[in-house]
Amino acid sequence: MDFANPLLELVKELWCFASKPLGYIYHLKDNVDSLRKTIEDLEDMSYDVKVRVVHEEKEARAVRTKQVANWLGKVQEFVDRVYQVLREVEERDKIKCLCRCLPPNCWSSYKLGKRVNQMLNEAREFQPKEGEFNIVTSPLPPPQVLGMPMDKTVGLDSSFKEVWKWLVDEKKVGMIGLYGIGGVGKTTLMKRINMELSRTNRGLDVVIWVVVSRQVNKDRIQDNIRKRLDIKDELWKGWSWDERVHHLCEDLNMKKFVLLIDDLWGRLDLLQIGVPRPSPENGSKVVFTTRSKQVCDQMVANKIFKVQCLTPEEALELFENNVGKSTIDSHPDIPVLAKGIARECDGLPLALITIGRAMAGIANPHEWKHALTTLRNKPHNLPGMVEEVYNILEFSYNSLKDSTQQCFLYCCLFPRITP
Repeated sequence: MDFANPLLELVKELWCFASKPLGYIYHLKDNVDSLRKTIEDLEDMSYDVKVRVVHEEKEARAVRTKQVANWLGKVQEFVDRVYQVLREVEERDKIKCLCRCLPPNCWSSYKLGKRVNQMLNEAREFQPKEGEFNIVTSPLPPPQVLGMPMDKTVGLDSSFKEVWKWLVDEKKVGMIGLYGIGGVGKTTLMKRINMELSRTNRGLDVVIWVVVSRQVNKDRIQDNIRKRLDIKDELWKGWSWDERVHHLCEDLNMKKFVLLIDDLWGRLDLLQIGVPRPSPENGSKVVFTTRSKQVCDQMVANKIFKVQCLTPEEALELFENNVGKSTIDSHPDIPVLAKGIARECDGLPLALITIGRAMAGIANPHEWKHALTTLRNKPHNLPGMVEEVYNILEFSYNSLKDSTQQCFLYCCLFPRITP
């Protein structure tokens, strides 16, 4: 009996040592079946998460969280490895049960069974914890520049190059004023600047576009700026005016920004609404449009640019672009009449565009002659002129001083004689 106990212990130890490797061989078929089922469940779960992520990314302008992105990537890599092992299993002969006879290559079966067992354990680690994927995406920050659709421009290249040089090359120029009469193309020039900023990486953190108009609404201006800075609604609504100014100024001081202000009618105190004045140190810029050079002076602009009307050649090109080539070429008399109408518009882009669109599709030269006569004598009768042109010019006229209005009325007594 003294020899039996040590022998029994030895047998137990040998069995413990051998049982695990033998289990890999014995349970190989069952483990392979379990692995197939586990991987199918994992792929279904991965697919469901992917569908949610793609939907939220598309509909809610969001990006998948790093946790979800990492999980999806690891799952895909794991699935690929599992299918490689399953292909190896399929290539083997049908494994026989250990109780009947061992397969001829036990070592190969052992290695394969061990890998399958490890993969089963690894698959369990991919099971998400409860509530782990309740949130799969996070909102994207606003884009650096908001793109604005615009038609092809005519006659703005030289103006754009001049202003662009001040904007990107001259560090000491922080404030740029663009002025000119209503309808001359100031906003179009600003849109061209905005479009170019969206195409090139100038180290900017954000480009902000705000429209002021004559009735200044500082709350609306602030609201436009804070949305571009991604300041959340719940925070904004809880702040007082002074707190809003403080947070806007603090955020903008940490960024290199370009502020594009359209349709400014008087001096706007930028600091009062929370916009720090641009300087060579912060590298930020402010560009604004206005109808008055005086406003440029009041804003202490470093550079001032007058947006001019188009040359006769540019005016004709813009007019014909809006009429359409097929209409221009529809009758030999129309090109001559088109030149006369373009000349009557005196290079004002808004008038050229408005009348050009009104004449699109009209191939009868008699109607063109009538339009030219109407433009010379009663231009307000042309389609779109009152809504698109006259209202803007009337608004500008009413904003003039009484003495300047009298000068305009006096000039009307001496209409231009057209040759």
